[in-house]
Amino acid sequence: MFRRKIWQLKELGYAAVDDETTQQTMRELKELGYTSEPHAAVAYRALRDQLNPGEYGLFLGTAHPAKFKESVESILGETLDLPKELAERADLPLLSHNLPADFAALRKLMMNHQ
Repeated sequence: MFRRKIWQLKELGYAAVDDETTQQTMRELKELGYTSEPHAAVAYRALRDQLNPGEYGLFLGTAHPAKFKESVESILGETLDLPKELAERADLPLLSHNLPADFAALRKLMMNHQ
């Protein structure tokens, strides 16, 4: 698609979207038939606000709304059904660890999990 173009930082765009606008955008997307999570709503809003008349754009939502289940349900005022694949894994043990930003702590954890 981009023929391996190397992008310069000055060629990239960005946007900031506050929480209230993010939530409103999630509700707007829901009215269009798309249940969005917050990050996709920010991407959509940033794209929409920067397009010129007659231009088209594409935004990508790479997380399922269930990743932000409590937030999405609260913002949209509805209950999300988990997809079967997520529901089947809901009771698996959590394998993440909270670590300080310290290499010694990371090393200790890794050495104890061999």
